[in-house]
Amino acid sequence: MKTQFWQYIFPPLPPIAMLLTVGFGVLLNHYFSFPFRLGSPYWAGFPLALAIGLLVAAKWAFHRHHTTVDPIKEPSALVTTGIYAYTRNPMYLALVLIIVSAGFYFNSLWCWGLVPAYMTYLSMTFIFSEEQRLAAHWPDAFAEYRAQVRRWI
Repeated sequence: MKTQFWQYIFPPLPPIAMLLTVGFGVLLNHYFSFPFRLGSPYWAGFPLALAIGLLVAAKWAFHRHHTTVDPIKEPSALVTTGIYAYTRNPMYLALVLIIVSAGFYFNSLWCWGLVPAYMTYLSMTFIFSEEQRLAAHWPDAFAEYRAQVRRWI
């Protein structure tokens, strides 16, 4: 598949959008805060550690199958083992967990409230196009995989 011109101008946006979501949640919290605490900022460590674990496991699965992690590049294998046997999008799930972690750390319920919007953004843009590309490359295998493994958890 040929790389489109716009893909050179705009880098893969999910991590950037995640940072913008956290920033917007923190900004909203500054002006419209809620009168209670979500817990200790130390609680941010658990979702953050889980996110890092998901990212490492996903990268390792791609490495074992000798295929690219870059969603712009052409995949050489359909990865369905390891963490991908439990979720079809562990890297995107990790980004969601980082937003949850930021909610704990900054005591921002707004960060948590923005998670559904962020997940919808990912689903309608990146995940949709990635799944179409995988279905075109491996129609039968991907259909079976999609029937067995959920998109998120």
